[in-house]
Amino acid sequence: MPSPVVPFGCGTSVEGHVSALTPGSVCLDMKLFKSIGDGYGNDDDDAETDHDDEHENGHEHEHEHEHGDSLKDPCITVGAGVTRLELNEYLRHSGMQFMVDPGADASIGGMVACGASGTTAVKYGTMRDNILSIQCVLPNGTVAKCGTRALKSSAGYDLVSLMTGSEGTLGVITHVTVKLHPIPDCTVAAVCTFDTLYDAAGAVSDMRMCAVDVQRCELLDGRSVEAFVKYTAASNSSSNRSSNNSGSGSGSGSNMEIKPTLFLEFTGPSQTAVEEQVKITESICISSNGSNFQFTADEAERKSLWAARHQLYYASIALRSGADSAIVTDACVPLSAFAQVLTETVKDVEAQGVVGPCFGHAGDGNFHCILPIIGCRDSDSDIDSDSRDSEEYLQKLHLVNDNLIWRTIAAGGTCTGEHGVGYGKIAYLEKQYGKGGVEMMRMIKRGLDPNNIMNPIKSSSLIN
Repeated sequence: MPSPVVPFGCGTSVEGHVSALTPGSVCLDMKLFKSIGDGYGNDDDDAETDHDDEHENGHEHEHEHEHGDSLKDPCITVGAGVTRLELNEYLRHSGMQFMVDPGADASIGGMVACGASGTTAVKYGTMRDNILSIQCVLPNGTVAKCGTRALKSSAGYDLVSLMTGSEGTLGVITHVTVKLHPIPDCTVAAVCTFDTLYDAAGAVSDMRMCAVDVQRCELLDGRSVEAFVKYTAASNSSSNRSSNNSGSGSGSGSNMEIKPTLFLEFTGPSQTAVEEQVKITESICISSNGSNFQFTADEAERKSLWAARHQLYYASIALRSGADSAIVTDACVPLSAFAQVLTETVKDVEAQGVVGPCFGHAGDGNFHCILPIIGCRDSDSDIDSDSRDSEEYLQKLHLVNDNLIWRTIAAGGTCTGEHGVGYGKIAYLEKQYGKGGVEMMRMIKRGLDPNNIMNPIKSSSLIN
């Protein structure tokens, strides 16, 4: 029997996607697939062989163009190991950019495999919406090309969508052609506070119904804002540097109200066009009982306004003394259910007596709860148990996550909006899709990988 194969990108996934759960597994490191096409011509045809020439004597393959400044189509083909920041650095003189932003500097191949998205999905869509073609190697060694460079196609099965979110269980993704978008000429950031999550979510729903062109739309609950305010105060008291030298606007934390807060970002071709969207949004927020609406186009001030959102993960961990890591939940619901499910999750966190700031990509119904844990990074089994979370506390954290997911599915949502299934969420698939849907996944898995060698015991890999 062949050894199981687990493709590895950057290791930024959070649901155990790259954990080798089967003895004898081989980790296939995709980091050397660094080719970047020129964005025109039929560079897909050469993708099968170009990785052989990418690294000679340990040096990266030299691209024909130093920068992506000669694009003829709004797309480009990259090796699976290219990260999103590397791609945008390559494109910096082209006037175009790759807009899917999961936060971490993940590899493009990994983002495809997990069906990633992020804060800009409300405007540009998820990874699924930004892929034109994929080249992959199937379990039997067949090199398969899925999709084309055309912006649409109705030819045959949608193999691109099949491979997107497959989490390494159907084949190894080697090259991807992604869509690119123009870099906007004007960007404005805004924040607005609300008394309740319902009011904030109502404002977001009205924005979507009015077709407000918002690029980012993030909602933090009061606990998240509190975490940032305390984190900022602690950072300022332990640093001799002034807040102006930090460049992150961290000093603005003390001025924030401990209330649910919307963080918004608008982009457009001109200041006038963007300001019109901001005015409409301000009117919607005020009519939804919002207050303290602030906006700015200045880059430093934009960073200051958005500091609470950018630093939320570390602020949430710091909110619980001794915590060194966190469980980050992930779910997505219809917009009409967003406020209710998020509010019930906040109440559940309080009822369980655990620390868990909640926030969401409010524009598309995706939300997370950050649950700090103590002792996660200590590998020494002999370490004092007092410096680790008790089993009882950990069970409470997992109960919060479990309740969150069941609540989400009951509302017509999904157990994962952007993190993927891995092995952490296999148990919820049947509830979400029913036995028929899961059996269909198993049939696809059996058909493409009858020996179950591709990332076994993950996602739809359960061949029972």
